[in-house]
This record gives sequence, C-alpha cells and structure tokens, in this order.
Amino acid sequence: MKDFYTAFFSSTESSQAHRAFCERVFGKDLCQHGFADLEQLHLLMEVTQLSPNHRALDLGCGNGRITEYLCDCTGAHITGLDFIPEAISQAQHYTVSKSERLLFTVGDINQLKLTDCSFDVILSIDSIYFSQNYTDTIRNLAAALRPNGQMAILYSYGREPWIPKEAFPKEKLLADKTPLAEALQANGLVFQTWDLTRQDYELAQRRKEVLTELKPQFDAEGTMFIYDNRLGDAQGISQAIEDGLHARYLYYIQLAEPG
Repeated sequence: MKDFYTAFFSSTESSQAHRAFCERVFGKDLCQHGFADLEQLHLLMEVTQLSPNHRALDLGCGNGRITEYLCDCTGAHITGLDFIPEAISQAQHYTVSKSERLLFTVGDINQLKLTDCSFDVILSIDSIYFSQNYTDTIRNLAAALRPNGQMAILYSYGREPWIPKEAFPKEKLLADKTPLAEALQANGLVFQTWDLTRQDYELAQRRKEVLTELKPQFDAEGTMFIYDNRLGDAQGISQAIEDGLHARYLYYIQLAEPG
C-alpha cells in the first residue's frame, strides 16, 4: 500500500490527466484520492464552523492540497499528517509561504503521537480506513482534542467486490451500526450523521464517465495504474450501492463541556 501511494503522489505531480480528472469530477483539482468533492468539503466546514480561531488536525492529508484549501477558505491553523513521506514533502514545498497557518508532518494513524488537548478540531477525510483498530484510533484522537473539541469524519462502508453478497452484514450499513459508529460508541462519544450515499453514487457515475473520456491521456502519460485504481473504485462503489450494500456518511462529534 505504501508503495502504491508513493507512486501515486510522485506521478500526480506531473499528470495532466489526473488534474483534469479531479477538476471535472470533484469540482477543483486538489489531487484527490478519496471520495469527497467540493460539496462535501464545504459541508465539513459548515458543520465544524472552522475558523481562524481553530487549531485543526487533518488526519491522512496526502499531499496537502485539500488541507491548504480548507485553510484558505477558513483561515484555520491546520496540521496535516500522513504516512507517505513523498506526499508530506510536496505539501511542505507548495505551502512554504503559508507556514504560519499550515504545518505538515509524517505520521502513522496506527502509531499516533499527538499531544493531549492540542486541537480544537480533528478532520478525517476518507482516512480512518487505514486504522487497524478504530476504537484505539478514536481514543487517541479524542485525547488530542481540547475541551468542547470536535471531530468530523467522512466515511464510507460497504461490500468489497471480493466479499460474497450474502456474507456482507447489511445491518451494519445503518449510521449507528457501522464499524466507525461502534468505535465511537465504545469511546462513549455521541455523534450526529449526514447521509451522503446518494451523492457518493452520483460521484461514482461521474468518475466512470470522465475516466472513460480521459483514458487515452492516462495511457499516453504512462499513468494507467492511476486510471485502473480510480475506475475500480468507481465501479465497485456503483455496484455496491445498486445492490443496497454501501453507505456513506459524515460523522460529527463534539466533546461534552468539562464538569
């Protein structure tokens, strides 16, 4: 997995095809590898009311393009953390003039070393999947929040193509039954959710259409591994939603006031 993402971020530096793909599918080229378009990012900002008064963590920030966008839109101080050194190096290079509000560091979601009570907001945009133990990860993230702190997590859960349909636990698609919901509940955290499944399906259709049109460009660049990866995601999500075996949510958590 680490080799794939290193190759991905190295290749997208110069890939015109991927830039066009992101622009046409997500509404702006932020070198997206996840599933969040501008509409979802703006929902994230609206729900958290991210502002210049906040110090935030972007968990799994990739090369920082989304982090930078959130910072530019809100004025928040944001630390981006990712386990791919190449991605963090790019983020640091491209945001050097904004270092008073943007900090990027290499870190592993499974070995978090966060200072207690150091953030007002923690954002996870399609990154919690890399956790090997959601309950432990959520516990570590909650400890890093200041009193009355917030977490906002964009998260999808559904059947992977290699899992037989009859073996998938369909009941766990409910917002309060997903593996993430169980981890939040295990940590005593109360949450709100927004159902984004319909938007996820529409986005998957758009991805398939745009990728088909851009395939010759990916091929000419020698970046077909990106094309194949993005197309596989789109096809898998489309089929799972059509089968009623996939859901997408925004989870929002606010810690209780002390005392």
